[in-house]
Amino acid sequence: MEKVPVQSKGIEWVAYDEEAQALFVHFGSSGTYRYFDVPPATYAWLLRAPSKGKFVNRLVKDQYRYERLESGSKQEADVDLLALLEKSLKEPR
Repeated sequence: MEKVPVQSKGIEWVAYDEEAQALFVHFGSSGTYRYFDVPPATYAWLLRAPSKGKFVNRLVKDQYRYERLESGSKQEADVDLLALLEKSLKEPR
């Protein structure tokens, strides 16, 4: 799972765990949220949306169950660790 930086006033990055169908959204002002049971197509549309904030507000926030991850928590750190692991597996030694 890779953090994808996005151009948005309120969102710094997004990440998607396809196996768990979990969408992670990091808002600059309020931290990281994990949305559950998000189909891959929704994530694909989010990446293509001209306004990431409007997309999340209209098509994610009220549609999917979510939890806020505490800043510096193991859950939030796992997003970073998974990204590093995936990157290391893709890079030749």
